[in-house]
Amino acid sequence: MDRQADPDRRADPRGEDDRERRAELERHAATLFLGAALTMAIVCGAIIVSGWFAGVLVDRWERVFWAGALLGGLMVATFAAAAAPGGKDARRACRRITWLIRAGLALFVLAPALCILALVGDFYRL
Repeated sequence: MDRQADPDRRADPRGEDDRERRAELERHAATLFLGAALTMAIVCGAIIVSGWFAGVLVDRWERVFWAGALLGGLMVATFAAAAAPGGKDARRACRRITWLIRAGLALFVLAPALCILALVGDFYRL
């Protein structure tokens, strides 16, 4: 079959075809999903074992903490969506996975930053 006739076999500027790029992105997404899920499980388990709960924070800082916690859950869901298989068009799948990985990485930075900000803000009574 001619390389130009199959839309999934078109070469990108770096010289690799869409199927190879998709496989690489899917591996990255699965690894990030595993890391994010493991991180959330460890943090939640540590909080449960320590007996700590967000209700001890001053109300305004508690809201910031829970916003960060919700973004952490959204981060795991975003990486799960990126790792989920789907679609026959490799080029569209590459765009979807790339967008979801970028969004997940932004959440990976923002979620813990909000939680840490809330804890520091409450500790120093800001």
